[in-house]
Amino acid sequence: MVIALIKKLLNKNLQYNLLSLINVFIGFLFIIMLGRKFGAGNQTDIYFLSITIIAYLGYFIQSIWEAMSPYYIELKVKDKKKSDELYSILLNDLILISLLIISLYFGITYFFKLLSNETKQFLDIFIFYIIFQNILLLNKTVLNLEHFYASFYLVDIFVYTLLFVTVILINTDEFYFIAYTTIFATLLANVWQFYLIFKKLNIDYSFKFYDDSLKEVYKNSFKLKIGSLFYGSKDIIIASVFTNFGSGTYSLYSYANKFAGVILQVINAPIINIFATKANYHVANGKYDLLKKDIKKVLFQTTILFIGSAIITYAILPFILSFLFGNKFSHEDILTIKNIFLIMVIFYFVIILERPFATLINIFKLFNFGILINTVFGIMLFIAYLVFKYFNLNYINFLFLMIFAQISNLSFAYIGYKYFFKEKK
Repeated sequence: MVIALIKKLLNKNLQYNLLSLINVFIGFLFIIMLGRKFGAGNQTDIYFLSITIIAYLGYFIQSIWEAMSPYYIELKVKDKKKSDELYSILLNDLILISLLIISLYFGITYFFKLLSNETKQFLDIFIFYIIFQNILLLNKTVLNLEHFYASFYLVDIFVYTLLFVTVILINTDEFYFIAYTTIFATLLANVWQFYLIFKKLNIDYSFKFYDDSLKEVYKNSFKLKIGSLFYGSKDIIIASVFTNFGSGTYSLYSYANKFAGVILQVINAPIINIFATKANYHVANGKYDLLKKDIKKVLFQTTILFIGSAIITYAILPFILSFLFGNKFSHEDILTIKNIFLIMVIFYFVIILERPFATLINIFKLFNFGILINTVFGIMLFIAYLVFKYFNLNYINFLFLMIFAQISNLSFAYIGYKYFFKEKK
């Protein structure tokens, strides 16, 4: 029985878990080296703020294409020419909107002083990253749907590797080279992606910017991003909670959350990516019964691997912190990180259970239901924050309330999944 269990776990999915682990590891090394090189000062603040701004502006670009996956598969099954055209139009629109956002950025920052001079100087270069980053994300989605699963991680590994080497080689007064390297590395990754898309997959490029058949893609993509904004409010609320407990407490949460989030990303992302691709094809071909089998398989793999990884990480966390950051943390700080880590593991475990059903909600095109789920989560978390403030709770109590809000997401996602199958019957 034990041998059978091992064989069941050690399938091809673990190859992608390994790539995901390498990706996360190199990205983490880059962040550590950035901190060691420049310290926790103005330059690193500028970098992280710029990353946040680019990610936020990226929501507007992704709102035109994020719901494309089920439509792409449906069109490909029926007519490859139509799916090629869909990709081309969304790519062209993406570039056009990116250029519009860049123009607006320069116009607004020219007339209004919204950023410090140092931040603006860096962002004046880094803003062009928004084009290549969003091309990278679109191409990742298409290549994943075409079963090029490894490419999903290889492009990020390449970019982080160049960034890591750059931070090692540059001097502290050459901070702007990070912006140039990020843009250049992502551009090279785009070139390789285009090689796979246009040469290996033989996708025909069309110089078109609109088609009436894409209205539903635009509409549902916009709905998806609205849901993301509601769910993403948790990061702002969490920051507000932890800043109530003095300087450094939010940083301790951030490190604990980083370690828990890495486990989620390494374990869950590769398996869910493959599951989503298979589910898109099952739905497009009307093979709904196969979804139940795939869900059980995904939950079995992610649960075993996540729990095992979390237990090991919790046990060796003090050694990891000492190795990476030396004596930066006191004994009390390490205990705080361990406690928060344990709670965040529970939070992410609920996400592990929810993710297959939430993925299917999007594939079933139940986008309004998805907005409802995330809206309820945002409302529950806001209520939890009010309770936290009114009763003067500690941050541990708030995190448990956040877990309860995430359980509501799991419940609603499962209800949506069951409702869809009931309607199909």
